[in-house]
Amino acid sequence: MGATLGLCLLQAACGTSQVAGITAPDDPQTRELVTQTIELVATRYIDPISRDQILVNTLDGLSEIDDNIRVGITPDDLVLQYDGKTVQTIALPQTNYDQTSAEGTQIWSEITLRGLGTYRAYSPVLRNSQTSDVQAALVSGAIRNLDRYSRYEGPKQAETARNRRDGYIGIGIRLIGGDGYPVVKLVHPESPAAKAGLHPGDQIVTVNGEDMYGKTSQYAAELLHGEEGSRVIIDVNTAGDRTITPLEIVRERVIDRTVFAEIRDNILIARLTSFNSATASTLGDNILKAQLYDGGLKGVILDLRGNRGGLLQQGVAVADLFLENGPIGNTFSRVTAARHTFRAETDDLTKGAPLIVLIDGRTASSAELVAAALQDRNRAVLVGSTSFGKGSVQAINDLPNHGTLTFTWSRMTAPSGYTFDRIGLFPAICTQSGEDDTPGHQVSTALSQRDQTASTMVKWRSLDYRDEKNRRELRNVCPASNRSEEFDVKVALELLKNSPDYKNLAFVGQQEIADTFDAN
Repeated sequence: MGATLGLCLLQAACGTSQVAGITAPDDPQTRELVTQTIELVATRYIDPISRDQILVNTLDGLSEIDDNIRVGITPDDLVLQYDGKTVQTIALPQTNYDQTSAEGTQIWSEITLRGLGTYRAYSPVLRNSQTSDVQAALVSGAIRNLDRYSRYEGPKQAETARNRRDGYIGIGIRLIGGDGYPVVKLVHPESPAAKAGLHPGDQIVTVNGEDMYGKTSQYAAELLHGEEGSRVIIDVNTAGDRTITPLEIVRERVIDRTVFAEIRDNILIARLTSFNSATASTLGDNILKAQLYDGGLKGVILDLRGNRGGLLQQGVAVADLFLENGPIGNTFSRVTAARHTFRAETDDLTKGAPLIVLIDGRTASSAELVAAALQDRNRAVLVGSTSFGKGSVQAINDLPNHGTLTFTWSRMTAPSGYTFDRIGLFPAICTQSGEDDTPGHQVSTALSQRDQTASTMVKWRSLDYRDEKNRRELRNVCPASNRSEEFDVKVALELLKNSPDYKNLAFVGQQEIADTFDAN
């Protein structure tokens, strides 16, 4: 039945309503894109979703290009409508075959492509659309009814995201284009451009002999990119000087800075804006440098306010910097490949130095896993407000058109076993109080309310994240805030002055962490 149907779908006469001129689009890339999208969503999204529903959603995505397109479904047929009229019905496959087989996947792909061919025949707007726009509509349609973290990024967006996560090969500058020559907007620290002496305000006059006058910043940037170790020759008009300076620069991998550190009274204050491939190693370097100061390292303030997450493994590596051994967290999913166990594998790089983590309403995802692991393991005191509550993990899948399909495929749990998805994290010191408050009063108030905080944490860790009513009530105990003010840092510094107070709050809500994270 499956093979017969698969062949039939390639022929215009297969539909119960025949329309002359309808042909499946002969585009190998779109064909491969559709096939991969349907299979990924069907087999790897965190919640089960049927292939027939994915089929309807995928084709219905074309309505973003032409709002005359409507797609329906009956138990037996896919119903294609245009401008209020049914223009074709296509018989759905029977259920007595293996949908997960290569043949089964191909059947659903062919139905989708045939539907696309039908709508191309009826829709002038669709016929005149760029292939990239049609592909974007199909993939976006396939995930439109998934959760809000699922998204499609086209080739350019995907490349930008990859560069943000993993870096790019270039000289390490950002440009502003427009009239005249491209102007340097930003020079990445320790990049080849920084070593060569480039500064913001400098003009890029030529790249490898090509005049850049009137060229866009993107065009100039693409010329500056290349293979690692290769050389690029540029002429630079230094800001405030008419002199043209030729420079030969060797391209390197440039990774965006995510760690911003300072030392105050032998306390390392490290703000982590996100997690990319260099975050954990950069933070580790800053910890080692801080230990070389006279008097050593007396404490760490890890500022995760505004940190929306990033690479999960980097979050795990950051938590590992402060833990001797034992669990960091895990992920659970219906998808076997999405189930992971995370444990500390290295020594505590700070040698047990007091640790405070700042969180707020924008602290999310892998940043929350870091804070949750350190709080659950009684390694850190959390200061600030309730965090965002994104305890889900997204898989990023490369597509044949060089775009990416991102969707949720697992949820995270803290070492104590609770998931912070939708509920977030509860700080031991909630800084949501009046303007007249002082850091010292915040600490003393937190100490006086220690038992109440411990009781709240017990409820927090036992909450079913799907319980909306109780979830809202608990979050309102310390409402999420996005202020990211210096006051939180002052509270943390105040707490670090008194070791007994710090330890008292570090162990608030203490409970035995069941080590259930053995690899099975």
